[in-house]
Amino acid sequence: MKSLLRFYICVLFALTTLVAKSQQPLLTLNEEYYHLVDRYAIMSDDTLNLCTSIKPFRRSQIPNVIHGNLQSRFYSTTDGFNFNILENDNWNILPTENISLLHINRAKWKNFYQFKGSFFSVNQPNFNVIVNPALALATSNDGWRNTRGLELRGSIGNKIGFYSFVSENQITFPDYLESEIASLGVIRGTGFIKTFGNGGYDFFNAQGYITFRATDFIQVQFGHDKNFIGNGYRSLILSDIGKENLFLKLHTQVWRFNYINLFSELTDFESNRVPKQQKKYSAFHYLNFNIIPGKLDLGVFENIVFARNDSNQQQGYEIGYLNPIIFYRAAEHSLNSTDNSLIGVDAKWNFAKGFSLYSQFVLDEFHKNELINRTGSWVNKWAFQAGLKYLNVAHIKNLDLQVETNIVRPYVYSHLKTDQSWSHFGQPLAHPMGANFKEMLGIIRYQPKPRINIVAKYFNISHGADSLLVGQTTHFGGNILADYNNRPKETGIKIGDGVSRVTHLVDLTLSYQLYMRTFLDFRFILRESTSDQPLPAQSTRLFIAGLRMNLAGQRFDY
Repeated sequence: MKSLLRFYICVLFALTTLVAKSQQPLLTLNEEYYHLVDRYAIMSDDTLNLCTSIKPFRRSQIPNVIHGNLQSRFYSTTDGFNFNILENDNWNILPTENISLLHINRAKWKNFYQFKGSFFSVNQPNFNVIVNPALALATSNDGWRNTRGLELRGSIGNKIGFYSFVSENQITFPDYLESEIASLGVIRGTGFIKTFGNGGYDFFNAQGYITFRATDFIQVQFGHDKNFIGNGYRSLILSDIGKENLFLKLHTQVWRFNYINLFSELTDFESNRVPKQQKKYSAFHYLNFNIIPGKLDLGVFENIVFARNDSNQQQGYEIGYLNPIIFYRAAEHSLNSTDNSLIGVDAKWNFAKGFSLYSQFVLDEFHKNELINRTGSWVNKWAFQAGLKYLNVAHIKNLDLQVETNIVRPYVYSHLKTDQSWSHFGQPLAHPMGANFKEMLGIIRYQPKPRINIVAKYFNISHGADSLLVGQTTHFGGNILADYNNRPKETGIKIGDGVSRVTHLVDLTLSYQLYMRTFLDFRFILRESTSDQPLPAQSTRLFIAGLRMNLAGQRFDY
């Protein structure tokens, strides 16, 4: 089956490149960057034809986001600075007259720093490439960070877009993450690690893909990277918190419809945290309909996770799931399999000029009678998200507020066969907490001056963990990698069952932008966790100072 998948990809690539249209790589996932794009998409006076639920975005949509806001009554000097940043970072997809205005006329530099957003660039009619270094240096009262990397992106013949990023990292982590690393054997967002120095870790990261348009309506992407579905800070469907994976994605955009097919190869972990030799796979599709252009979106998704590792089944990808328009649940029944399926919806409503309401609902399994009778059956597995974004709070320009709640019942994303959980490399592919929790979060973002950004985050997480007692194997539904056959009961299952744990986390960041995508960061993190059983770390206080270039800040928010 693996050979069939590779053949399918090769044929698709060969055929589509013959008719491909002008193409550029996608916009790299970055919380700060995406907040700007999302902010101006909400504020825009024009219809942008941008589906914000599907990330990463296409870079070709950035000029529309900028120009759709130029006449907005919310426009400010700081917004103008941000527009200039977006333009300089995407100069190669702007009209020719705009490119000439952004060009830095310094002949002695030749291909170096022709534009503010490009360390090295070549721009020819049939070829363009941009190369940028990446750097992050940080020190704190509890450790350090040293990251060096390189970003390469461009297009060939106006037909193929390409992207590659590599980085070498030496990092230490707070105590509460150290215990997780010791348990999982991996660091969130990466793969294998090795120890380095005094309490640090050394690891290598790599991402890369090619993208092209098969027709005016279908974009194809093949590579090793992350994806995100939703409009929230978190996603209960598919998030970028975990490690990159190999995938083939088809994005079809017709009229007000956006439809993606995502075929992925994932890696499962044994109980000893050693990767299996066999892989597992997923087939995911998501349909979004823009009901009211620029205002109201509704999306539905279906996902299936499967492995073919026993002696009675052929290993590799199940070719029946390659059908881009089939209902996976029906295909699963026809295959007489017990694969792990999830379905759900998400929605977004932009209203009252500067407000955006969003939500997600995920259904893993359920029994109708048990749900109606409210028995609290373990099999009624669902997750829910609701959030609100409020821009320019109280008419204070560039002051934005976001509040969000996430509720996930026990055993969501897990499965009878542990190798078919919604996970990759020992890490959840949705929320970083896995399941069996309630979370409230609030984020305030303020840009008082063009180069100054202040971000304050607060998280309140109530979580039910498995017992910490030696020899205790009862599974209460929080760990999606565990065997749920070890559950304590069939009914009366509540969120928070198990070891009750409450976590409060405050994350304050002051950033000063020295140059294009180059920041000085000053950060304070306070985390307090209480439980009815002792935890490895009860209290954490971090003071961090650092410099970063073309990289997002580290995330410690779980």
